[in-house]
Amino acid sequence: MLALRKIAVAAVLTVAVGTGVAVADSSAMTEQTISLDGQAGGSRFDGIGVVDGGGATSVLLKDYPEPQRSQILDLVYKPKFGASVSALYLEIPGDGNSTQGSMPSHMHTRDDLNYQRGYMWWVAQEAKKRNANLTLDGTAWSAPGWIGGNTATRFNGSHGDAAFWSPDTIDYYLKWLQGLRKVYGLEMDAIGCRNEKGVSYEFAEQMRAMLDRNGFEKVKLHAFDNWPHEWGLDFVKDMTTDSQLCKAVNIVSAHMISTSPEQKAVLAQKGKPYWNTEEHVYKEGFDCEIGIVKAFNENFIERGATKIVNWYGIAGLYPMQPYSKTPSMLLACSPWSGHYVVREALWGYAHYGQFTQVGWRYLNHGCGKLLGGGSFVTMKSPDADYSVILETKGAKTVQQVRFQVSSDLQDKALCVWFSDAKEQFVRRADILPANGEFAITLQPDSIYSLSTTRGQQKGAFDDIPKVTPFPFPYTRLLMSIPNPVNMVTCRIIQRTLMAASNSSNVRTERGSVFVRSFPCVQFHGLQTGSLTQFLAMTSGKTTKSVLMSI
Repeated sequence: MLALRKIAVAAVLTVAVGTGVAVADSSAMTEQTISLDGQAGGSRFDGIGVVDGGGATSVLLKDYPEPQRSQILDLVYKPKFGASVSALYLEIPGDGNSTQGSMPSHMHTRDDLNYQRGYMWWVAQEAKKRNANLTLDGTAWSAPGWIGGNTATRFNGSHGDAAFWSPDTIDYYLKWLQGLRKVYGLEMDAIGCRNEKGVSYEFAEQMRAMLDRNGFEKVKLHAFDNWPHEWGLDFVKDMTTDSQLCKAVNIVSAHMISTSPEQKAVLAQKGKPYWNTEEHVYKEGFDCEIGIVKAFNENFIERGATKIVNWYGIAGLYPMQPYSKTPSMLLACSPWSGHYVVREALWGYAHYGQFTQVGWRYLNHGCGKLLGGGSFVTMKSPDADYSVILETKGAKTVQQVRFQVSSDLQDKALCVWFSDAKEQFVRRADILPANGEFAITLQPDSIYSLSTTRGQQKGAFDDIPKVTPFPFPYTRLLMSIPNPVNMVTCRIIQRTLMAASNSSNVRTERGSVFVRSFPCVQFHGLQTGSLTQFLAMTSGKTTKSVLMSI
């Protein structure tokens, strides 16, 4: 039961003695009492995390030197250290530009199969190496042109690319899953039908059947991951009458779509979780950090979403590209210097990631809106630990919140971790409940994580190199470029550039290429397209245009 009592409507700002900092006057405080019942039950928490992909978003990361590359990965994935995300959502590369660039497919043609291309395999390995409990999920943004070529075999669909909804796509996904398993020793926890490209009941039904038939029965299928179009969740109502569709779709998923009461009722009746597989928070500084926590909280409170992933995590791309900063938690655009920047946004993830785990439960009646502005969620572990995550974005007054805690929850001190515009993710004094109760005073525009768990820390490294300009003249032996760049592609590119060695901007010597201008040229970028695409791109073009295209 949630009891609310309002003491004052308006906040009066005063200046704290000796600080010069404007704070809300405690005499204008609002009070609220929240009851936490460990037996109340609640929805399973399926994680918070980030997308890696949707446009080659971390392409520069693999080119970072050690130890900086490992530091970046630790700050994102290592438990109780930095962001400590619990879910990773991968783009299954498809050769096409999917926002900021493209990544090479494992099947450029129907008869082609190569599990060494691209770097998503490597990202997944590194993330799971740091957190074995991290969940892996993903889907395709694009696909090679050979898919769906036989119009007679395509499945029925709407609002999207008809060619994609075909048996070819199912085989394409299965081959990718097999490579992930056999070559890299990893398993996907879930897979989507496609990113933002329509609906096909028949595809989902056949995909589910083929996953089961090929040893991937534990991989959950979610659908249909569309942008917030008015039709985005129309298929939910059909799950009440279409038993095959209901059986095929394990999880209903979408991008920032609010669920109606009727849709929530269907999901509850059918036992289907709802996931937000692409949230967006485009803000600067602390506003981004608190915006992330607010989005995580409200996705569950308002939509019932039990898994929320943000696009995107690591900005390993050039600053001149679109969306090169504000969505990310960490900027890694200078591999030649090893310099990287941790944004305040990273600590928004930490306020969740270091206090929860996949498999915990949201507590019924322990999640909601704060009376004076903001929101809160409470989650319980299987062994009765619990965490409360609160944000007061936009609040106009100090708030005092009193918690009444049932005896079946852990009766021990709660750690308190705090963020505001001046300081991020700092530990405050613990709170010790007395007679099953405790209280906390909340300042406006602040984040609080309270928990009976321990081990949290604000991870950091003190040896981050300073940023330096790109090192001209730039030299790199094409044949020395390691996988994931295909070596045949390297030879063709090498010959193409050597043939154009009369350019004033390019000089070649014994297989090396010397670039005197064009700071955007990085040969790791060659992996963003297939050999066929590269040859088409370079045909009939000058060396300058080829280099700029790379």
